[in-house]
Amino acid sequence: MSNRTESSPLLPIGSAHVQDHPIFLRVCHSPWSGISQTGLVYLRATILAYLTALGIMLLRYKAEYQINIFDEGEEAGGEFTYWQIIFQFSTLAFFFLWLYHLVAFSWSFTHLFYPDVDDNDTRWESRVLRRMSPPVQTIHSRKRFYFSLFYTVVHVVVFMNVIIYWTVLVPNGYGRFPEGEAEEDSSMDEFFGSGWFQPFCHINLWVVTALIAFIEILGLNSIRRQVPVASHVFSIMFILAGYLGWAAFGKILTGEYPYFWMDPEKMEYTEIVVGYSASFVILGAIVFAFIYGLIGMRENATRRDEPSQPFTNAVNFARDVARDIADDVREEFQRASGAQQR
Repeated sequence: MSNRTESSPLLPIGSAHVQDHPIFLRVCHSPWSGISQTGLVYLRATILAYLTALGIMLLRYKAEYQINIFDEGEEAGGEFTYWQIIFQFSTLAFFFLWLYHLVAFSWSFTHLFYPDVDDNDTRWESRVLRRMSPPVQTIHSRKRFYFSLFYTVVHVVVFMNVIIYWTVLVPNGYGRFPEGEAEEDSSMDEFFGSGWFQPFCHINLWVVTALIAFIEILGLNSIRRQVPVASHVFSIMFILAGYLGWAAFGKILTGEYPYFWMDPEKMEYTEIVVGYSASFVILGAIVFAFIYGLIGMRENATRRDEPSQPFTNAVNFARDVARDIADDVREEFQRASGAQQR
């Protein structure tokens, strides 16, 4: 595929959900006509700058306070080590969200301002721009699937991090929102110098990150529904199972599990730990279905070949899903019939 093709605008969206345009370019184009490419670049720059500054603050928060934010219940007692930070699910979720937005900004920036970088230019500026540019997608390349999986995993773990915190940790007395007393006559300097820091970090880590992911999926890219679905689902579950192994390694290294429900001593029964762990992996598939639905809603709401009608778009989305399921069932039936005839 030529550089000219890579830098050309996207065509109108059709009814099929096949990735007919390079997925790397879909990161660089908002599906909404009100967001221009220039506006998108500025939005991505703002989000990346915010996440970068927030990341420094979160690192300071987790390191300076030297507390395991998931071990604030009555049964907490392990000694904090800095190594625990890299095993916490919230740390990994935030890092991958930041990494995605770094890539998305780099691609959007170069796609808009430097769409045709000379491949033969050996100057360091050109080398940097080539590194920052969207890769070329060929017909048989696996890069499309790998990036689609990366995009999906990033947003799955971000939503999972928020869901687990508010539905599992907080109700069980872990990861509680920090308490503080504010003086009515305190100045802004006093407020921003003491009592705001921990609540700010908590809100950003377990609320704002999900909002950023939500906005990204619905408004800042035109990536279509993931295909093949089965490969994405099983890959996500495999990666989440891998995190359970990473957490077990963290227990060996630091003496503490990232989550209380991973610890057989706190849960008393190994079966409960197994149940929580299985639910953790299954939750990934459920969140994927949620993201898949969000993308489908966005696709139908931003069709450029027909007026935006919410009810009609919802019907079209349900029809597309039903057609996909029917096609899968038909293929399986034909395959089974062929095997019986042989």
